[in-house]
Amino acid sequence: MKKLLDEKGFTLIETLFSLVLFLMIIAITTSSLKSFVKRNYRYESVNKLELDNFIKEVQKEANISSSYKVYSDMLLFEDYAHVPITYRKYATIIRRQKLGTGHEIVLQNIRDIEYSQNYQSQILVKVVDLNGGIYEKTIRVFTN
Repeated sequence: MKKLLDEKGFTLIETLFSLVLFLMIIAITTSSLKSFVKRNYRYESVNKLELDNFIKEVQKEANISSSYKVYSDMLLFEDYAHVPITYRKYATIIRRQKLGTGHEIVLQNIRDIEYSQNYQSQILVKVVDLNGGIYEKTIRVFTN
């Protein structure tokens, strides 16, 4: 009998109490973290990573194209097989189209986008998101 009383360990009540305490801490932490993330994320703004990927994709397209034309609302690239590739606004997205078909979304939450040619080999891209945030990026074009 003395051997049973000397054993060390947690009782069922202590284990249940620690489990309930742990679950309460997890519940409070996750709900407060969720509200913190929701408060700091603006759904109508441009995702910076998505914007950087868009600029890099246009840069890559410009580097492998044989010619390009800059319009205020559209970029037109032609590859060496004379296949047209366009980037233009459609509703609140920017889409890439090859041969005037397809619908590859490259940027979202856009109110307006404007393309202009700075110098002979530079394209300025000005993006306005749905919150009114303005982002400007320059793309250097290395075509022959």
